[in-house]
Amino acid sequence: MKRIIYIFIVLSLMGGAVCIGIDKLSARSAQRFSILFVGDILLANEAELHIHKKGIEYPFWKIKEELLKYDFIFANMESPITKRGTPVVEKPYIFRVKPEDAVCLKDLKIDAVSISNNHLMDYNTEGMVDTIAALDRLNIRHTGGGKNLDEARRPVVLKYGDTSIVILAYCNRPPEEYYATDSLPGIAPLDLDLIREDIAAYKLDNSRVLISLHWGIEQTHVPQKEQIATAHDIIDAGADAIIGHHPHWPQGIEIYRGRPIIYSLGNFINGYINPVERDNIAVGFYYNGGTLETIKVIPLAGRNRQIRFQPFVLTGKHAEGFLYLIRNLSRGLKTEMNIINGYGYIDPGQNSVAETIGGISGKSRLKATRPATAPDSALKTGSR
Repeated sequence: MKRIIYIFIVLSLMGGAVCIGIDKLSARSAQRFSILFVGDILLANEAELHIHKKGIEYPFWKIKEELLKYDFIFANMESPITKRGTPVVEKPYIFRVKPEDAVCLKDLKIDAVSISNNHLMDYNTEGMVDTIAALDRLNIRHTGGGKNLDEARRPVVLKYGDTSIVILAYCNRPPEEYYATDSLPGIAPLDLDLIREDIAAYKLDNSRVLISLHWGIEQTHVPQKEQIATAHDIIDAGADAIIGHHPHWPQGIEIYRGRPIIYSLGNFINGYINPVERDNIAVGFYYNGGTLETIKVIPLAGRNRQIRFQPFVLTGKHAEGFLYLIRNLSRGLKTEMNIINGYGYIDPGQNSVAETIGGISGKSRLKATRPATAPDSALKTGSR
């Protein structure tokens, strides 16, 4: 815990770094910067109807203030952006959002998205081509899909000062017909051999390689044993972090060998009302050059019956109660999270819970240590 307190003090003294765009350098800033990761963005169906009725700014009006705190934002784009294409008929759920409605993403100032998921090809190749073109028009970079496998494996690179954050995206959810090949368009499959090759290709002294994964089982709070083993293999191969989505519910966070595994963020915005919806998390990574100093967990409202397709940061008892769930899920993965002023904080340099209590994993035996103060303003690095 001394490490977390030290980080807060140092960040307070350093103040806020100047926000820069992707691929731009800032002579005024130190090396401190932040990246916010949010879950699935699905603007189709009822969410799109609300955009038509209430305006292009409606979906993200209540969340924009939180997003202004971060230098970069990365999300999973869950639906194609298109008016064209032939819908697939073998799937129970297919989605798309019109390009003119997807303009609301520009209001968020999202820097990059994963398109490696089980909906990119819902309207076949035309839908994928239109999605990429729409993202290009919005100046949103993408990774995880393309006209062939080589293109789908190309990363997004976010540069801040001398540090490059390389993000690669893969999917292991069906249908397998969506997976790109050497000659066919589609998404990048979650193939360990490919991921190892890509990590080796992009891991340099001044770069950090982050892996975005669309995986897991829907409506579950606990990752499968196979996922945990795969995540450990990917970290062992040199990845610096894993960010997961697809289950639509948030899951625990694990620190493995000093590197974070976010098994599932849950949704960011979901396009329809689902009776089994949960609240969600966003996660902020705070870097000093290539060193990840702090992980911040932001509780987000996600139950559309109440929020009507307009996510916002939870506060008060609602936030604290939800964060207790995330803390307990993370303890199940031998990782401790502190709850301070309505946010969760994880020290990436911590030992696992099992190591902390002598190799015995016992949730009830470990109590969180809270710093006396944890000024949230100290963690702001950008000014968008």
